[in-house]
Amino acid sequence: MGTHDRSADEYYAQLDQFEKRCIHLVKTGQPYLAVILCHELYRYTYPVEPYTDFTHDDPVPFMNRHIQSLMNLADTFPAAVRPYTFAMKSEEEAGRTLEKETSDLYSGLWKNFNRETLTEESLKLVKNRIPASVIESDIKGARVLDMGCGSGRYSIALSLLGAREVVAVDYQAKAFKAAEEYCQNNGLMVKFQETNVLDLPFEDASFDFVFSNGVLHHTSSIEKGISELTRVLKTPGKAFLYLYGSGGIFWTTRDVMRKIFRHIPLDYTKEVLNIIGMPKNRFIFCDTWYVPVETHTKEKELHALLSRLGFTFEKVISSNAFDIDYPVHESRIPQAKEMWGEGDHRYILMKNR
Repeated sequence: MGTHDRSADEYYAQLDQFEKRCIHLVKTGQPYLAVILCHELYRYTYPVEPYTDFTHDDPVPFMNRHIQSLMNLADTFPAAVRPYTFAMKSEEEAGRTLEKETSDLYSGLWKNFNRETLTEESLKLVKNRIPASVIESDIKGARVLDMGCGSGRYSIALSLLGAREVVAVDYQAKAFKAAEEYCQNNGLMVKFQETNVLDLPFEDASFDFVFSNGVLHHTSSIEKGISELTRVLKTPGKAFLYLYGSGGIFWTTRDVMRKIFRHIPLDYTKEVLNIIGMPKNRFIFCDTWYVPVETHTKEKELHALLSRLGFTFEKVISSNAFDIDYPVHESRIPQAKEMWGEGDHRYILMKNR
């Protein structure tokens, strides 16, 4: 085992202690401290931290020092005199389906965003993730499916990029209600519809282009989702697919965060983050911490699945600062793969048969 591997192993050992420390804080009356510690650890797992002008250049040693400093900080706080207690989930909440629980989470996180700002940001993100040649030849003038639109932010962006029509689907209308009103008021050709992305209510070969951005890894079956994408896409046709990668400190830390936040209610966490002044565009951190399913896919397995379904595909590297494609595949940062594993999986899919 090389030096790099030993360094990463040291972090994983500390991460195990960090998880136990945070859960202990919750149980002994200091859940607010657990939230703050998780926030301070998690935001530095990204390649950049723009609010402190921080950029990773030697990530694994830094993360080792950082997680140790956070645990040292936790040790300086005395135990609470009277512990906080949280109510358990009601029977109704406990009985929610995976799809409804995920939809409830995302619709709640996005509803307070400024629509104009969100629209401008979403348009920029799409332009930085999808090659300009694909936008020009395959989205402009096309009938596009936004497969799992959530708040509808990217549905609006796709329309502004020149799609003839965008059909945007998500599990519950409350997720995209604000976007639907925005489109109606601004004359955008976007039609919203409630449905399950694993069981699309469209005929075969209904769309010229399918956009699936960070959705299928939160369902019960990535394979079934991509099969549905394949079915509704015309031949020839193209799609944009984004799935989470796997491996490394980044993805492992995300898994640990979800274990910690099982012990802390979402509303409480959002209130603590609001008090410490976390920028609104970062409340999406909570999706990582609270989403019921988050599947991390290995590139080799994804390639095999796409080939089996008849796709040829091209990996695309995002130029957005917060996306972890670039540091893994393009940068010369030492230990990039130990830090970010396989990065993000972003592909242009080509259906030719």
